[in-house]
Formats: sequence, structure tokens, C-alpha cells
Amino acid sequence: MNSFSSNPNVRNGNQARLLEDEADLEYMKGNLQKMEDLTKRMTGMLDSFDGRLMKLEASILPIHRSTQNLTHLADNIEATLKSTDSIVKCMDLPSKEEALILKGPDENNTLPYLQSLARLKDALEILVNSKLRATDRVINHMKQLLKAGMLHMETLFRKWLSTSSIPIDAKMLDSGEPPAMDSANVKRLSQLSTYLSSSETELGYVVDFTKPYIEIRSTYLSKSMHALSQTAASADRQHSGVYDRGTAEFLKYMTCLTKMFSFEHDLATSLLANPVQRTTALKGALAPALTDFITAGRAINAQVKRSSYQDVFIIFDILERFENECFSTLDKIMPRKEMDTILELMTAFRGTALRSIYEFMEDVKGRKDAANPNLSNDGTVHELTSNTLSHLKRLWAWHDIVEPILTILGKEGWNNPVSSVAEQQPLSLKPNADGRVLLKNLFVEAVDQLNTTLQNKSKAYRKPALAIIFLLNNFNHVLRQIRSPPLNAVFDEGREARYGKMVRRQMDAYQETWKPCIENLMDVTYVRGGAIRQSLGNNERQQIKDKFRNFNLAFEETLRTQKTYAIPDSELRHAIIKDIKNVLLPMYSRFVEKYQTTDFAKNPSKYIRWDKDQLDRMLNQLFEPTA
Repeated sequence: MNSFSSNPNVRNGNQARLLEDEADLEYMKGNLQKMEDLTKRMTGMLDSFDGRLMKLEASILPIHRSTQNLTHLADNIEATLKSTDSIVKCMDLPSKEEALILKGPDENNTLPYLQSLARLKDALEILVNSKLRATDRVINHMKQLLKAGMLHMETLFRKWLSTSSIPIDAKMLDSGEPPAMDSANVKRLSQLSTYLSSSETELGYVVDFTKPYIEIRSTYLSKSMHALSQTAASADRQHSGVYDRGTAEFLKYMTCLTKMFSFEHDLATSLLANPVQRTTALKGALAPALTDFITAGRAINAQVKRSSYQDVFIIFDILERFENECFSTLDKIMPRKEMDTILELMTAFRGTALRSIYEFMEDVKGRKDAANPNLSNDGTVHELTSNTLSHLKRLWAWHDIVEPILTILGKEGWNNPVSSVAEQQPLSLKPNADGRVLLKNLFVEAVDQLNTTLQNKSKAYRKPALAIIFLLNNFNHVLRQIRSPPLNAVFDEGREARYGKMVRRQMDAYQETWKPCIENLMDVTYVRGGAIRQSLGNNERQQIKDKFRNFNLAFEETLRTQKTYAIPDSELRHAIIKDIKNVLLPMYSRFVEKYQTTDFAKNPSKYIRWDKDQLDRMLNQLFEPTA
């Protein structure tokens, strides 16, 4: 048996707690029942309230809707009254503003006029939006007033711009800048143009103020540049003689035109806010002055093309000035089509420059005057020689522009006619090692070709001695020139030595022309026992007489003929006469000394006509430049 169950005290305690728990449970059941009853009563009350609220909402909603309708109706009535009042005021506005609009703006204070136009624009918008047929007449009246107002503003723009566009003398710009427009005028013109531009979309009326801008500013530019244009067109076309660098009137013209165009671009940018209108106005303003410039340039180019290649240096000067000073400025400011027109002119100039190199080489080759050698009677330096070397010197002086031109032509390109492709090639004045090499090659080839041409020309001389003098003069002139600045920078010592040999060869050949004289002085001495025979036979005497007679005839003929020849270079003249004397005088002296004491003639003076000193003085008369 369990000890706890058998214990009476324990059993009694458990029963007591069990009774307490049962009592608590009964109490809680009673409270739960009360809560359920309370909940049922509350639910019933809420259901009752919900029903009453639904009935209340059903009775109030129609009243609320009626109140809202009345409120909207009141608001609409108020808006209608305000709109009606506004429309009435707008319809009365034209009569109030008409006098001021038709009168035009006060130049010193345009604000009231602009405010009047603004009021009309606002009123017009209100009436148009009202879509009332009764306002049509007033709307038309407003539009007419606004149009009249805009025309007045356009007239004012024209007047202000004209006042600020008095032509200047562009010649002053060669060392300065165009006079700036007054800043106050720029400001008010800018404001006015901005107003006119913005009003176009609002009014539907286009105010073409670009037309007066073009008319006024094109006249300003044309008149300002007119004197320079006329001077450049006439002076440069009539230019004669050697052209000096920087003296072309067209250079001043081009520089001043660039400054004026740059100024005009800046002014148009300041005055015209609309980019489309600005471009149109700028193109129109520049057009007449640009046309005059292109016409003058084409005239100069045509003149150079018709004349000698030696006149091309004005073209070199123009191209160099354009590339160095004008191109970058014009390329930034000019409209594309107008810039292309200028570039076309420069392309034409470039083509003339390229062709001048080819024409120069053709001239050196002698092809132009092959049928007419145009030789002098005294064998002096040929015009072709002096022209060629002079032209080479000038090409060297202009090497900064000539080297890029040769780069376009390419290696030996100067021997072929210039192609249209070459003319279109861009010209860059940046230093180029290839250009310097081509320039030196051109110089060497030109001189080599010159020597060949001179030899061909010399064949036209009927007298061999004169042909030799001709070549001697010309070769010597070439040699002296390539030894001197600036050509000595091109021709090395080897090339110089080659031309020196050519001169020496002609000097030796010239000595041969005295052979008829020298042959008659060959020794015919008859010696017996180591002494000169004083008594000669008839045949022997006749031979000596013939020698003297033939020498005298040959010497006189040679002297008479060659006294008409010329050697302008005094150093060369002295050298060649010295060579003749060194051979002729000793032989003549020996010949005379040997036979003047013999019995070769009864009257020796008949055959011995000159002594050594006389012969010396006679030889000194050779090759005088004035002969």
C-alpha cells in the first residue's frame, strides 16, 4: 500500500485543494457567462447605431451635393464676370494705345513704347483665346497696330545701325584695327534685335531686320574697302620690273579685308542673337566686299599667268601672307560657302605658282626659243644665263614658300606639266626637310640644264672662236655665281670644281683659235756649224717671208675679229689675254730676233711690222666690254 494514501493528513490536504479549485472554476464560468451576455448587448447596440448612421447618410448626401453644385455655380459666375471684365478692357485697349503706337518710339527712351506693345500682345492673346465672334474686329485692329509697331521698331533699328556705320578709310588698318562701334549703340541694337526676334513667334509676323542689316553693313564694308580694292587692282596689274617683297598693294588689301571681316563677324555676333539670322546677315554683309576682293585677285593672277614666270613672286608673297596671317582668322569667322570662294582663289594662285616652276625649267631647256637662239654678236653672257641665275637667287630668298610648292610637285615634278590634282593639294608652310632637298635638286638640275642649253645655242655661231668665247663667258658667270652667296649654300665644292673644269676647258679651246698665228712662228732656223746662217737661199728667204706675211695676216684678222668679242669679267679677260701673251709673245720675240739680222728680205720692216711691246699693247685691246 502507498505510504501517501495511507497517510490521513496528506489525503485530507489534497481533498481541500481540489475543493478550492472547483470553487474557482465555478466562479470563472459565471464571469464568462456575464461577458458573453454583455457582448451580445454591445453588438446589438452597435448594429442599431450602424443602421441609424446609414439612415442619416442617406438623408444628408443629397443636401451635400446640392451645396457643392451651388458653390461651383458661384465660382463660374465669378470667373465669367472677371473674364467678361477682362475682355471688355482688352477691347477698349486699342483705342488707348493707338496714338502711341502710330507715333513711333522715342529714340531716347523706348521703354514706354515696348510696354505698350507688350500690353497689346497680352490683350490679343486673351481675345484670341476667348473665341468670341464679337472680338474679331478688335483682334484685327490689334494685329494692325502691332504690325505698325514692329515696323517702327525695324525703322529704329535701321536708323541706329546707319548712324553707327559711317564708312572709314581702310588704308589706315594696315597697321591698326577697325574703330570699334560705341558700346552703348551695340547694347541698344542688341536689345532691339533680340526683342524683334522673340516677337516673331509671338505675333506670327516676321520682322526681317536682316535685310536692313545687310543693306547698311554691306555698303559700309564696300565703301570702306573701295579705295584699297581699286589701288590693288590697278597698281599690281600694271607692276613692272623686279618685284620687291611686301610691296604688293594686294597684300595690304588682303590684310585689311581680313581685319574688317573679323570685326564684322564680332559685331554680328553681338547684335544678332538668332544664329540663323546672324549667318544670313553676315553672308549678305560680306558679299559685295568679298566679290571685289575675288575680282581683284583673279585679275592679278591672270596678269601673272600672261606674263613671264619671273613675275610669279607677287603670287608667292600673296600665298605666304594668306597662310601666315589671314587663313586662321578667316577660317573661323567666314561662312563655309564664302570661305570656299576665298580658298578657290588661293588654289588658282597656287596653280600659277606651281606652273611657274615648270615654265622656268622649260625656259632653261631653251624649248621656247629653239628656232631663235637670240645670240649676241660679241659672245657675252646670254640673257638666259643671267635670268636663270637671278631667278634661282630669288627662289632661294623665297624658299619658305617655294619649298612647300616643290613638295606638292614632288621629285622632278618640275619637268612635267602641272596636273589639276596637284593644284588642289593643300599648302603647308611648316618646315619640311624634303622641301629643302627638292629645292637643292631643282637648282642643280637647272644649272646643269642651262649648261646643256648654252652648248646647243653656241652651235649657232658660225665662228668657232666666238662660240668658245660665248661658252667661256657663260660658264664663267655660272661659276662665279655658284661660288657667291646665296647660291654657295646650295652647290658643294665638288659641283663648283666641275664648273671650274668647264671654264678651264673653254680657255684651252680658245688658245687653239690662235693656232694659225702660232704655226707661222714655228722655228725654221737654218744652222751651220752652230751659228745662224746670215746668207740664205731664195727658197729659204721666201719661206721666212711667207711665215712673217702669214703671221701678220692671221694676227691682224684674229685681232680685228676678236676685238669685237667681249669678256665683261675683267678677271677672266686679264687671265685669257695673259695666256695668249705667255704663248704668243715669247715665240714672236724669238722668231723676230732670229731673222731680223738675216738677209731674208731687202726691206725687213715690210715683214716685221711690230715689236714685242707693240704686240703686247695690241693684245690688250681684246675683249673690251664696250667693243
